[in-house]
Amino acid sequence: MRFFFNIRDKLRIEDELGREFEVASEAVVFAKHLAADIRCLETTVRPALAIEVVAENAEPIHWEAVFA
Repeated sequence: MRFFFNIRDKLRIEDELGREFEVASEAVVFAKHLAADIRCLETTVRPALAIEVVAENAEPIHWEAVFA
């Protein structure tokens, strides 16, 4: 199943390619790792910054805040 990882902040960045995972829980774990990577690279704390995981059928699966 294909999942998309959209970046949410003041501006919205849509993932147009997505990634293949067997189950939704693997996509959620990937989103957590992606948020951790962004947190390490970002120089300022941005409370609104988040990653939205969306399934290929456009169903929202998970919302991962980068700065909790």
